[in-house]
Formats: sequence, C-alpha cells, structure tokens
Amino acid sequence: MTTEEVRDMGQIIVTGASSGIGAAAVVELTRRGREVVAVGRSLQKLADVHRRMTDVAPEGLQVPEPIAADLSGMAEVRALAAVLLERCPRIDVLVNNAATQSGRRSLTTDGYELNLAVNHLAPYLLTRLLGERLQESAGRVVTTSSSTHVKGDFDFGDPQMADGWKSQRSYGRSKLANILFTSELRRRTGLPAAAFHPGAVTTDLNRDSPFVRLVKPFERFLLAAPEKGADTLVWLASEAEGGDPRGLYYVDRRPEEPAPLACDGELAAQLWKFSADLVGLEP
Repeated sequence: MTTEEVRDMGQIIVTGASSGIGAAAVVELTRRGREVVAVGRSLQKLADVHRRMTDVAPEGLQVPEPIAADLSGMAEVRALAAVLLERCPRIDVLVNNAATQSGRRSLTTDGYELNLAVNHLAPYLLTRLLGERLQESAGRVVTTSSSTHVKGDFDFGDPQMADGWKSQRSYGRSKLANILFTSELRRRTGLPAAAFHPGAVTTDLNRDSPFVRLVKPFERFLLAAPEKGADTLVWLASEAEGGDPRGLYYVDRRPEEPAPLACDGELAAQLWKFSADLVGLEP
C-alpha cells in the first residue's frame, strides 16, 4: 500500500484504548500508517498511549488527540459520538473494544447492570449513532467478544440480573450480546462487521477481582501479552478480511463457530429491539 493510499483513508476509532489490547492495537495501527482516534476512560493513561503512538508514527502522519470517555453512562456515549462526528469526516473502522468485568453486581447511573452497560449497551449505542457516517465511509465494525460468551444467556424478564447475579454469568451474557449484536448489525445495515476472541491476555479488565489480584505477580507466565491479543483486532481492522468477513466470530484470525445461542437470529433481533428501547432509539 502506497503512502498516498494510506493518507486517503479515513480514521479508525478504538474504544478501550488506554490499556491492554486496545492500547496495543492503536500503537500497531499507527505504526502501519493509519490515523487512529484512541478512546479510553483514563486521560492520564491515554496520554502515555498517545506518546507511544507518536513515537511509532511514520513521518508526516497525523496522530489525533485521544478522547477520554466513561462509557458506563449513555449520556457520555452520546457526547462521545457527537465529538467523533465533528472530528471525523470519514470513519473507516469502529472498534468496540472497551469492556469491564465487575467482581460484584453494581448498577450504573442509568440503572443498568454494569457489565451489560459497558460491554453491550455502550457499543450498541455508539455504533448506532455513528452508523450513518460508517455507511457513507464504506466502513466496518470490529467488536471484542470472548470465548466466555458460551456461559451467557438472556432473561429479558430480569435484564439487570437482580436475581442470580454471578460475575462470569454477567460477563458471559455481555460477550454473547457482542456476537448477537454483530450478527444483527450485518443483517439490518449491511455493514461489514465481525466479533473476535482475543485469548487469555494480560489486561486491566477485571482488575477488581480478588483472584486477579492474587495471580497478578504470575500473570506474565500465565497470560499472553496484549500485543498477541490485539493481533486479530488489528487484522480485522486493517486487512481485506475485515471489509468482507467470511465469518461472524474469529479466533486467531480464523472464523470459528460460536455457541449455538450466539447464532440464534430471533434472539439477536429481540436483543436489538430491547437495546434500542433501553437507550432510547428506534429499532
């Protein structure tokens, strides 16, 4: 790819970019000559990531200023979308990577269960708000899911998990939602979209877990580096496969069949409408 071809491209937006695989991805995409808008919760961490991006940027490449946003609140998601629409006349890729894995049940200021809000409702709302710009740009959507989606299920009668909340069940439900959302997004809009599993990677995702704090000194022996986890993300965001994905769900750059529930078209349509009602959008 020539320098002129690279510079003619639109911007890539990556959420959850202040640490972990998101940070690794924005640095690598910048190294490849792409303009990347890094979005994260911590402005201090984003400043460090931005320095790393600047250090590897090819000569003449603009490195956009990062944007701090707490995606647990839907008002902040809407504010983020407004800023992105103002700053990015063309969006080639939206990477929905921000996530959390709470060690205890908690509700956001909107009254939503935290894992559901950050891991599913935020990317759902952000993608919907940027959807027209993505369509105009012939863009694509990449969403970070997890093999833990196999542990997820949905009870629309108890969407905030007031009964029977468990960390793995809640997280698994949100990661199942990522795949169902990706499937329905493709069906409704025609946008190229794919979800992927990054593997067992060193991240700050579940930093509040007592178990994680216990194994923290040994994680480099047990878990892959963030750069390894970001590999499939970068591949889907920058290579031809992501523009016309063969699969719905990827592991190590290969399409894999997700759990049967993740392939349920009726459930995907129901979740889409349920999510639209929660965030105040038309389905």
